[in-house]
Amino acid sequence: MPRIMIVDDVTAIRQIVTKVFQDVGYQVTEAARGEEALDLAKIKRVHLVITDVEMPGMSGLELIKALRELKTYKTIPILILARDASDENIKKAAALGASGFIEKPFTPERLLSVVNQVLVDTYVN
Repeated sequence: MPRIMIVDDVTAIRQIVTKVFQDVGYQVTEAARGEEALDLAKIKRVHLVITDVEMPGMSGLELIKALRELKTYKTIPILILARDASDENIKKAAALGASGFIEKPFTPERLLSVVNQVLVDTYVN
């Protein structure tokens, strides 16, 4: 089963997203900060990263840039989960290597739909 890393400084968001994925059998790794996620990524490979943008310390955009510099994360899908789905933020994230954007608030069904499609597109096609 695919392994997903959830990166968000809000504990409740991490818990909700983790539960959604664990309930359907995904393995989930959580990180509260970008720096923690980067450290975990160096020792534990995942199939997908979902990150918030606005976090203390390393932002989600900075995390994407840092992950894309790692050989094992050059092609791993990275989704942004954030409140501000403005064209500017989407373009910035895409330029850094984000695979997609999920706007908060989200429904579990929407979250699963996007993630399942990204994983199929990446690992099956």
